[in-house]
This record gives sequence, structure tokens and C-alpha cells, in this order.
Amino acid sequence: MAQLCLARGFTLSFESPKSTSLSLFKHGELAYDHVMLLPPKSKGLGPNLAPNVLVDYVNKDGNILLVLSADQPTPSAISSLLLELDIALPPERNALVVDHLNYDVKSAAEKHDVLLLPAPKSLKPGVKDYFSVGGILAVPRAVGQVLGNASPLLAPILKAPSTAYSYNPKDDAETMEDPFAVGEQLSLVTAFQARNSARFTVLGSAEMLEDKWFDATVQKPDGSESATANKKFAEKLSAWTFKELGVVKVGHLQHYLNEDLGTGRNLTLPDFTQTYDGLYRIKNKVVRLAHPFATPPSPC
Repeated sequence: MAQLCLARGFTLSFESPKSTSLSLFKHGELAYDHVMLLPPKSKGLGPNLAPNVLVDYVNKDGNILLVLSADQPTPSAISSLLLELDIALPPERNALVVDHLNYDVKSAAEKHDVLLLPAPKSLKPGVKDYFSVGGILAVPRAVGQVLGNASPLLAPILKAPSTAYSYNPKDDAETMEDPFAVGEQLSLVTAFQARNSARFTVLGSAEMLEDKWFDATVQKPDGSESATANKKFAEKLSAWTFKELGVVKVGHLQHYLNEDLGTGRNLTLPDFTQTYDGLYRIKNKVVRLAHPFATPPSPC
């Protein structure tokens, strides 16, 4: 994953979550344009990555890619932060998603915890498809998320299949009666776009980003084999989160003096093939027209 970001021109800094020198802000401004939070081995993230700090970071237009893993219990601070975004995680800290019909026979013949899913398509009708890469995605040991219905800022990028469910390996499978969530109730990858257009993405499987899954050959229960598209999906997901995709850019800005203000007459637009050479005074009213290169992005 680091190589993918370096190849796209990013400068990377690696910090321990409990480092005393770590700060997301410098002189009141963002110290980093984007933050990627990997599963920590400790039970917490430290005071410099407290939920209120991360919320302030998003409010300052910072983008966050949060990566979860069933092998590393999610810190309670992260669970609380996600609840503020209307994203719920399983109460069992070691719960993962399994599917007895859609799994990799080579790596998960017994546990069925490496899901094989088709790449996602458009999130909603009328929304541009940013995450379609073709092929099969391998999703190992994923932490499932349940999204609230109230927020228009949330959208599942990748849903679990209808036969999947969230399972705690410490429980006896034969006596499990009330799973956390099942089927398409579970989101494996979730997009949140704040009202200021800052982006917060939750990736439920850290192993999806490992090199071994970027070029792996997987086998479905029916015996068919195929190569994974994890690398292309990781590129698309990180590019959307870090605002390389789906961003409105102003291509051309035109302006002219609004000399008819208050007259009640309809304005006649000037000839935009000519450059306005007049002078604007301090309190003059100016009309500005911005021409975007793209339509407004939204995961919702």
C-alpha cells in the first residue's frame, strides 16, 4: 500500500499512535493532508488520536482511511468515534465475517473467513462508479459494519453477500442464535463524506492491502480459479479517500461588473470572448461564473 501511495506522489510519514511527538495539527492548521489509521497492537490510540481530535481533523477538511482487522481488537475509542458517524461495530472485539458459500478454498478451507466477492459497482443510481475494477476481491478476516439509515452522508462501498454473517470465533458455532448482523446488513467497506466534503473511509479488512493478496490466485468452492483485483481496488479506494477521484475542480472562472444591480431589469450577459478591462472599486458588485470540470462527487 505504501508503494501505491509513493508512486502517486505522496510523501509518507509513519508514527506510532501513542507517540508523544505526533500531532495532526501545527499552528492550528493540518499537519497532514490525509491520515491512514492501521490496526494498532495496543488497546488504545493515545491522546493525540482521541475521537475528538479525529473529528476536529475531519472538520478541518482532513481525510481519513481507517483500516480494521479481526486479528487486532478495535480500540473502544474507535468504536465510539464510528458510532458518532452512525457506524456500528460488533460488540465482540474479535468478531469477523464468514461465508460458507463464498470463500477461498486454498486459504480458508476450514474457517471460511476469506470471502471472495465481485468488485462493487455504482453505489446508487445516478452516482458515478468510482470503485469498479472488475475481477474478484479477496476479503480476509473482515470486521463487518452496520450502517444507520438516518445519515445521507453514509454509503456502503462493498457489502457482504446474503449468505455471510458476523461470527465470534470464541463462541460455539452450533449454539450461536443471535448474530450481530447477516447478509447485506454487513458493510465490509464504508464511505462517509462530511458536509465539508472531507472523506472518512472504513476498510474492514487490513489483509486486503497485503502484497500477497494483490496478485493472489484464489479458488471458489465450485473449483473455478481467478486472480484477485485487490491491488486495483486499493488504488481506487485510497484515491477516492484522498480526493484524487470524484472532486469538483474549477476549470475557468469568469467575472464582470454588475452595473444593472437594483434597476429591476434583466441582466444582459457580456461577451465572454472579450476580457473585461475595467476597474473594480471596493464596494462594486461583481458577478462570477465558475465552470467545473466534473459533476459534484458524492458516495450517497
